Amino acid sequence: MAMQPIQRWQYRVSFDLRVRSAYGVAFQDFFSTIMEARYGSDFVRVRPFGSLGDKGCDGYRGTCGQVFQCYGKLEDAAPKAATIVKKMSDDYHLAGGHLGKIMKEWHFAHNLVSGLPIEAVQKIEELKQAGAHVVGVVGPASLWTIVDELRETELFNLLGPAATAEDSQNLKLEEVRLLTDSLMASISSETVLNAPIKPVPSDKLAFNKLPGHWVQLLTLASTNGPYVQQYFEQNSDVELGARIAQAFSSRYLALKQEALTPGQIMDALYEQTTGMGSVTTVRQVAAQALLAYLFDACEIFEDQADKVEA
Repeated sequence: MAMQPIQRWQYRVSFDLRVRSAYGVAFQDFFSTIMEARYGSDFVRVRPFGSLGDKGCDGYRGTCGQVFQCYGKLEDAAPKAATIVKKMSDDYHLAGGHLGKIMKEWHFAHNLVSGLPIEAVQKIEELKQAGAHVVGVVGPASLWTIVDELRETELFNLLGPAATAEDSQNLKLEEVRLLTDSLMASISSETVLNAPIKPVPSDKLAFNKLPGHWVQLLTLASTNGPYVQQYFEQNSDVELGARIAQAFSSRYLALKQEALTPGQIMDALYEQTTGMGSVTTVRQVAAQALLAYLFDACEIFEDQADKVEA
């Protein structure tokens, strides 16, 4: 059976979260696992042995002589342009000096989801113009292109399960309860007045500039939104829904202040709902239903186009 579109949308979310949180050597391992899944024995994972080092090579494709060097962002450390540029230069020349004719191309793989500094772009162009080798960059978007070519079993092994359309039609309110219980543990117990749900603008998904996979997931999950609303309305804690809504509204505003893209904000809200790591399909459906409810209730993201930054 062919993989369903909803599964591929979910795998994109899982990939984005995984690549963003793969710090340091973990990103090199994740990158190598992807390349092995896609290219099989043509890709060779490389690691340093003792004092010999890796000669500026973290991975190698024999058929085309491609050398890959990985840079994984360090946790809670702001990347510095000068550090990235120095690593590019040092690793390129190290590989060129040691690998000789087997290196025909050199590629810098990174997980800087917000992009490279312009100084790094200038360095890449400088290396290209030197003309000794083909030089390229493999960022998160390019890496997803490779992941997107994998078969379903390979995606499952790499990223875990992904909910099907049938799963999305079988929302488990018990899972919604578990999610809200977990969320409430981190939410202030101050009294919150229930506010009426605002009508959602018909073009809210469009003017908030969410990426296509999130547009599709939220559109599909919105059919479960009324069940989440009903769960809140019938809950013995009459303020449960209001507290959850207020918390997510605050979280959205805090993430927006970090200058994240709409897709990155939604990824973060989703991960704050599910928790980190592999997520069961039951929890995926429940989390997306909750986020769709909050989106339609205008508690997260903007309710007017003129509030969206250009």
